[in-house]
Amino acid sequence: MLFGETRGWKFFDGPSGTQMIDGCLDAMRDYMLTGVANRKEVAPTGDQTEEIIARARSEFQRFVNAPGYRVVFGQNMTSLAFAFAHAIARQRSHEGSSILISELEHFGNVDPWVQNFADHGVEAVFLPVAAESCRLDEDAVAREFAARNVDLVAVTLAANAIGTVPDVEKIVAQAHEAGALAAVDGVHAVPHHQVDLEALAPDIFFCSAYKFYGPHLGIALVREELAEELRPYKVTPATNLGPDKFETGSQNHEAIAGLAGTLDSLARLVGGAGGGGAREAIGKLSQSQAKIADWVEDQLRTMPRVRLYRADRADGILAPTIAFRVEGRAPGECAERLRERGLFITHGDLYVVALARRLGVADDGGWARLGIAGYNRMDEAEELVDAIGAL
Repeated sequence: MLFGETRGWKFFDGPSGTQMIDGCLDAMRDYMLTGVANRKEVAPTGDQTEEIIARARSEFQRFVNAPGYRVVFGQNMTSLAFAFAHAIARQRSHEGSSILISELEHFGNVDPWVQNFADHGVEAVFLPVAAESCRLDEDAVAREFAARNVDLVAVTLAANAIGTVPDVEKIVAQAHEAGALAAVDGVHAVPHHQVDLEALAPDIFFCSAYKFYGPHLGIALVREELAEELRPYKVTPATNLGPDKFETGSQNHEAIAGLAGTLDSLARLVGGAGGGGAREAIGKLSQSQAKIADWVEDQLRTMPRVRLYRADRADGILAPTIAFRVEGRAPGECAERLRERGLFITHGDLYVVALARRLGVADDGGWARLGIAGYNRMDEAEELVDAIGAL
């Protein structure tokens, strides 16, 4: 089975973390069963570890079309963001300037920047979301760039709470025109869209392998020039070269092997290989995901007690993610009742605190949220819609 045994459960909680694809599990098991070693050891297993890391980096670059970027592995996206924010803030901050952060953000792409830049006298300003459209107010974005000295802008490539996909390419260009850095959160975008870093041109890009059928592993891609410039905290004997200088201590090598296995397994879905084939597979999966999500949205909009928090599809692409509330039911109660039927969704503020405040749900349980992943089928979606209608 491509995604293992699920015991008849239906997982619609992909934005929180997807089920692992079998190739990921196989690669992790194979690495651990054939003998392991840390890097730079003279044993053959040390050579194996080096080869696995090098291949995982190379194939992931192909997966997100990222020539000119260094691939850095870490515990998770949030930990990597804190480490990079610390290094960037102490070298690139200017007292009295500002950083701009969209209200769409998961706070993994908020607090690392806010806290580290605040230590250097830099103000954080939120770019507002229009509550009616659930999209960034582009006029407000332009006004903030014009009115402030900006050190950095942080923006998501796809909002994990409501699925909005902002015009990141435009925002990155605005940041660079203003002499600022652009940090892009791709955690929720990579599972659903063919990400093209060469076109987007961010300075730093974050994602998490467990959101696209892989292991619990954080990944950062850093523009080569910025990677060379930054001086992260590290132990003295550690190298100052390449991505290794950002990877403090021993890495989770079995998870890195699992990342390579994930890309290989995705590629096989379309008869391809490695990162390039996996990229093609994501494009194919995204079409079926969008079809199911759009159908679910259309059905939920016919239910008078259901309120959706989702942008209009006519205004641009969306991630296959739907936040909603049901009149008379708290979001947590909705999730629990669906769980009783073997249907799993998520609820709460979803770590998107600024957006929850903007949309008026922060003090009232947040949202119930469903997300479509590559393993979800239309018949499962029909079952989910029926269950929501019965809440």
